[in-house]
Amino acid sequence: MAVAAESPTAPAFERWIPLARQVVRQSLRLGWKDVFEIYSYIPTIPLAEALALEARRSGSDTHITLMTDDLWFTSMEELSTKWLGQPSPAEYAVNEAITAHIYLGGPADARRMRDIPPEKFEANAMGGQKQDEPLRKRRVRQIDLPIGRVTPERAEAYGLNYEDWYRSYNAALAADLKAIQRAGTSLARSLSGRKKVRVTSSARTDLRFETKPIRPALDDGIISAADVRRGFVSAALPAGKLEAAMRPESVEGEVHATDPMFYGGRTIRGVSFRVKAGRIVEWRAEEHGDLLNRTLKGSKVETARLGWFTVGLNPVADPCMLDNSIVKDDVGLGLGPHPQLERRAARPDVSFYATIGPAQIEIGN
Repeated sequence: MAVAAESPTAPAFERWIPLARQVVRQSLRLGWKDVFEIYSYIPTIPLAEALALEARRSGSDTHITLMTDDLWFTSMEELSTKWLGQPSPAEYAVNEAITAHIYLGGPADARRMRDIPPEKFEANAMGGQKQDEPLRKRRVRQIDLPIGRVTPERAEAYGLNYEDWYRSYNAALAADLKAIQRAGTSLARSLSGRKKVRVTSSARTDLRFETKPIRPALDDGIISAADVRRGFVSAALPAGKLEAAMRPESVEGEVHATDPMFYGGRTIRGVSFRVKAGRIVEWRAEEHGDLLNRTLKGSKVETARLGWFTVGLNPVADPCMLDNSIVKDDVGLGLGPHPQLERRAARPDVSFYATIGPAQIEIGN
């Protein structure tokens, strides 16, 4: 959904009404009994206001949680890992009350993350995981719309071209969700059952595996009633990726990623790894290999196997963004069982996922 042109006399939130209406009516399908939380930073307040207004027009109750860059960074710098690793009682209580949630992204300036030790990020993630437990247990519908991260400061921190990123992000946001849904449904049909898959790229990636006979999950930006029945209650905007399970012991080959990875204000470039029977047995990076090593070991790479993959579906997104998983034919790989497709087997301490760049995908019987 495109963002409307800004009028000099209208309230700032007016230009966001078309997008807010899409989120409320199409993506989340909010109604009279819903309680909708909107998590915003200061730059996205107008969008938060538009979302709250449209939700109230649909009959829902709303709650806006506001975070600021200075509070977030100062907390990360000054507070202990013990404090950061604990769930917020206030957020926990909110998560026990709401029926829908949207995250608008932040903080804006990722350059400031470079001064924060990795263990602080890990503790903060642990605390967030604990306080989000009610969301998982109650299957609260969630939309990730991190538009607040599309900033010149974050682009500078990660070596991205801000103009290209901004253009690609907004074009992808305006893509036709129904068209993405049709393309994803067709690809899901091709991958259903036990299929042999080969992924190759011009960067010398050559990976082979077999899929599991589990129906793939389509993230088309719409949480439908059928999705809810399957327990798939999360979606992203911009939209467009298919997620599928692979048979771990079948995964063999090499990966040479053209997509970088991002961690704590730094960019991990030139990632490559070798896979045997689903295990990543060798890995390296041309830049910040220490962070790649920390990320993989934190996700139990010594014991976990690759268990799922994604394929991007958005036809207008370019591989120049912070998250390229929606880019058409961009392939992503994840360690461990898929957190939704294999919910009972999934491990919260195994969370490594990375896109490798656009690739050729061959599907056989």
